[in-house]
Amino acid sequence: MDDEIVELNDDQKTIRYRFINEISKKNEKLAFYLKEIFHISTNRDRETRVKVYKKVLNDLKFGSIEREKLIEYYAKIMDLERRVRKYDNAKIYNEKIENPHSTATADRFQYVFSRMKDENVPLDKVKEFFNENGYAIFSLTMHPTNPTSTDYTINGGILFDKYLDKQIDYQQHLKILESLPLVGPKKTIEQEVEETIAIIDIIYETSTKLRYELIKALKQFPDYQYIIDVDKPLIQVSIWPAGDGDGNENADVNALKQAVLQLKQRIKQLYLNDIEQLSSEKKIIIQQKLIDNLYKTPNDLIHDLKHIPDTEDIIYKINTFRFHYAQIDIRHNASDIMETVDNLAKVNGLMENFSSLSLIDKKKSIIEWLNNDDIIEKLKLTDDDILNKSSKTAGRLFGRLKLIKNDIDIYNKLIIAETNSIIDVLSVFLLLKSSGNNIAEKETIIDIVTLSESVKDLEELPNLISELVDDPIYRKHLFYRQKLIVMIAKSDTVRRNGRGAEASQEQALGKIYSMVEKFKSKYPELKNLVINGFSGGGAALQRGGGRVTEVAHNNGRAARFYHAKTLGPSLLTIQGHQMQILFSPSSIALHTLQSLVAQNVHARAQTELKSNGEHYVLPRRAPEGYDERKNIEKFHNACQIMRQAYFNYMGDLDDPNDKNLTNESFNKLFSNGPWTSVILGNLSSRPSKRGGHGTVNQNITVRNLRGENPKLLDNRAITVERLSAHSGTHFLNYLSLYEGLKSINYDELNDIYICSKSCRDFMRNTALSLHMTDFDIAWLTMIGEKRPDKNQLISLAKNFNPNGNLMNTNQQTLAWLELYAYDVAKLVYKCILNKDPPENFDLHSPLRSGFSNLAQQLTIREESNEFGRYAQADMTHFINNNLDFVLHAYHCLTLQSCYAAADVVNAPEGGLNIELTRKEPT
Repeated sequence: MDDEIVELNDDQKTIRYRFINEISKKNEKLAFYLKEIFHISTNRDRETRVKVYKKVLNDLKFGSIEREKLIEYYAKIMDLERRVRKYDNAKIYNEKIENPHSTATADRFQYVFSRMKDENVPLDKVKEFFNENGYAIFSLTMHPTNPTSTDYTINGGILFDKYLDKQIDYQQHLKILESLPLVGPKKTIEQEVEETIAIIDIIYETSTKLRYELIKALKQFPDYQYIIDVDKPLIQVSIWPAGDGDGNENADVNALKQAVLQLKQRIKQLYLNDIEQLSSEKKIIIQQKLIDNLYKTPNDLIHDLKHIPDTEDIIYKINTFRFHYAQIDIRHNASDIMETVDNLAKVNGLMENFSSLSLIDKKKSIIEWLNNDDIIEKLKLTDDDILNKSSKTAGRLFGRLKLIKNDIDIYNKLIIAETNSIIDVLSVFLLLKSSGNNIAEKETIIDIVTLSESVKDLEELPNLISELVDDPIYRKHLFYRQKLIVMIAKSDTVRRNGRGAEASQEQALGKIYSMVEKFKSKYPELKNLVINGFSGGGAALQRGGGRVTEVAHNNGRAARFYHAKTLGPSLLTIQGHQMQILFSPSSIALHTLQSLVAQNVHARAQTELKSNGEHYVLPRRAPEGYDERKNIEKFHNACQIMRQAYFNYMGDLDDPNDKNLTNESFNKLFSNGPWTSVILGNLSSRPSKRGGHGTVNQNITVRNLRGENPKLLDNRAITVERLSAHSGTHFLNYLSLYEGLKSINYDELNDIYICSKSCRDFMRNTALSLHMTDFDIAWLTMIGEKRPDKNQLISLAKNFNPNGNLMNTNQQTLAWLELYAYDVAKLVYKCILNKDPPENFDLHSPLRSGFSNLAQQLTIREESNEFGRYAQADMTHFINNNLDFVLHAYHCLTLQSCYAAADVVNAPEGGLNIELTRKEPT
């Protein structure tokens, strides 16, 4: 074990046993069981470990207060261990990144400035690149939802991170953690906003530290000190709770009003707190004016503070967070938008059945209404009650858009989920204008963001964007906004089209970047237009394949592959639990924020072309003798084959009428998955499924909670991902990869790995998933049997029919999946290491041999959380075979805690590990 891993493991054990000792003061029996579980967890013989786990579960019956409390304590230990590993990882990364020979990374200001200086980038260009791209722009979302209660998250976990950061003894805090409820009922939107604000509070605290990091870096570059404005706000944070109305009927008008209020109240309180720390007597007058809302603009407050000493930090914060703290992204599905237009037209007597029109006639009608002031005025007077009676969806959506004009500083994006037509965008213009907002004029404040969620939509995206830019209304809107944001969904595209869709995402965005010069040439009014890529949070980077902060770097590579001449700053969503991984505590937030800013500047500098066609900063190329473009194309082609293989296995998941039998084989197997714990563990304010499961409450049968035969692939991407991971199979991360990789010459697999950054992320993510795969758990969970030996697996798998001509048994399907995983793992091993698999090869081999540090960390984690995974499997098998079993309060709490303990989706903690970065050649 590496020295740094030994230290990490020791720190993890320290927090574990300090917490167990705290538990023993109240419950010696449960403390004894926990010690017994962790003592046996490192035993090399799994059967021996399982015997102990079984004994513990048999002693503490399912539904008992004692089992519920044991699992809750255990889950808290898992959470604390994750936090310690995350913090240690950050320290390891920061120490290693200072070594110039250890890594090639643009995560630091100093590195980016040195690259520009070494390449003699003109000062005016350095200033331009930093001014226009030097931002950390991200949206905090709640999906997948953090599985712990709001109380535990804010007052327990995040506060514990702060103790670690400040190196304060946390023993007293462990007493608080012991008593805080780990889980609870589904969260309200207000609670989701509260959790998000807790993260923004850390960002608020860190914002001035980020400024000082910039000042410190500039001291090494005197010429840059005179051109870089260190007072420029670098952070642009948005939130999705309350704003994301896609599939969430609870995100209504009142929820949005409340979120605005929460944000405004919080930032006012933070300013009051900071002003209180000032020594000047003038602070009392300023505080009172702030309390009484007498400052019309943030600049008025800054004006008063400028006359007081030591206000540099608070003024910088006010310039960054203004009076709104964070902006709210509005998101709605294209189908809901069209339903709203249909009902708006109906209740106002414009048209009885707008939805029945052809696309051409819809476009004609919308443009006619947009240009008719009388119709717009009529629509503005729509009776809310009548519209709501006609369609609750329309009433909710239109009512929310009416709020935008009241707080123009707090809204700047409207995201159209599943955009597939210009009609979707024009309909949004109509709804915005009819709700009293400005569109296609100087006062407009909203960027219309297309969100593509299927390969079909991605392939059509360049045509859609061209059609939009050619439209006079949209083009006029672009003229005033001067940026075109395209959002690429990640996890949902993969659910529908398999892992091969990742190449489609990259190709679509690269093509859009390359189109900006054509737009500028065709329409001179768009001469300042920039393209901003907006990455959804389910990508390989966010799932452990690389570092989240490399989104801009990858977007720059995509842009250059398609010969784009420049690009704007990249945006990304940071989801649920990832928020705490990337922003808690402040030392980690500082790294994340600096990385996001620096990577955006570096991507611009590497992508933008001089007049002679050369890059201002030369991008890294593949080693001599490798054809980089040819190998990237090979990877793209392999992904195309993966998509076709996934289609052959799963059928067309975009077509509800496609009933591919192999699809049904997987649905049949995974109907025995851990549905109940996944549903209970999803504390999101969203309903469990659009139009699906009922409300989760106590005293509910398993059947009523999870359904008779739940179909895995008919669900949201988040549910599919969680079921796949918690089942022990992680199968969506490798299904179809064999066919794609097999299409490449075996001896050329490593070439695509060397030449394609996206391929490297892809393979690392696959290696991580294979390492986390646990077929012993999968057999117990979904079959209720011990995993067969190798010969039995081969025999079962031979009878599996992948073409769907016959219905397969669950045993055949699961056996086939395991052997398929091994076939994939061998090709991944060859791809990463350029070696044939060794005799003792297993699913851990690709990660263990390619990234030993990561493998050691995952092994430590898997040893710790094995009991939770086993307990979840045991309870899942029981309840899936007793669908009329009534789940009472302690059953539900036990399953929720077990779900939280077995947090097997985000790996590894932090994504800061040095091995996720391309190393310098030695």
